[in-house]
Amino acid sequence: MLVYDWYFSVKAMATIGEPLYRRVRQDIVECELTPGKSFSEAELGRMYNASRTPVREACRRLEHEGLVRIIPFRGYSIAPLSISEFHDLQEMQSIFEPSAAAFAAERASQPELDEMQELATYEYRVNDKSSYRAFLQKNYQLHSLIAQASRNRRLSEVVSNIHVRLMRFFYLGLSFEPYGPTLVTEHISLVEAIRKRDAEEARRMAAEHIRKAVERSGSLLMSAIRFGETVFEVLPEDEISPLVSGTSTRRVQGSAS
Repeated sequence: MLVYDWYFSVKAMATIGEPLYRRVRQDIVECELTPGKSFSEAELGRMYNASRTPVREACRRLEHEGLVRIIPFRGYSIAPLSISEFHDLQEMQSIFEPSAAAFAAERASQPELDEMQELATYEYRVNDKSSYRAFLQKNYQLHSLIAQASRNRRLSEVVSNIHVRLMRFFYLGLSFEPYGPTLVTEHISLVEAIRKRDAEEARRMAAEHIRKAVERSGSLLMSAIRFGETVFEVLPEDEISPLVSGTSTRRVQGSAS
């Protein structure tokens, strides 16, 4: 794979806490750890059989990425999911991803272009959970690879982080199952513009893809839940195990981008 391992588009420095960081990050993204749930370093250490130093290091890195929050004098919490964050992330997409696509059209290598084409054609099977999860991975890989091909490391980091944080919504409750063929068509059109080395067309196709994704998601989200309210409410303490995801979710159809 030209794009780095799934979720991790930018190589982090090898540290003693790297394996733990990756495990916890994946569990947060896949919502195996409950959004909004508080925890201590000791609790996380017991869960992952890790000592306090790598736990603290992992939490600090995850806090920097917006996936964990530090609670002064109390510990940490898994970042909650809210409509306001979803809205903010999609606005960030509209700012950064068209530029990334334009740069990619000018700078991508042929192997990168070939992999973009392969990733763009994947279509998930409706009602097939494993296929749906595979699509989430390939969607992340495609958008991260386009940003990576911009040859702008900071831009690539921003785009990767946006998609990592958006994926939490899709893992925990948002479903875009009806839009499979539409998403594939949009991905193919975007990649075609990049492959033709047409920077302005690539910019336009990326912007159009994001605009349509916002339209598909926005109206359904806003009609289901009030703006700014937590999307997935945590059940009472006696109904779930510490940290482990057991949230009561409201399933809403949306759209990845």
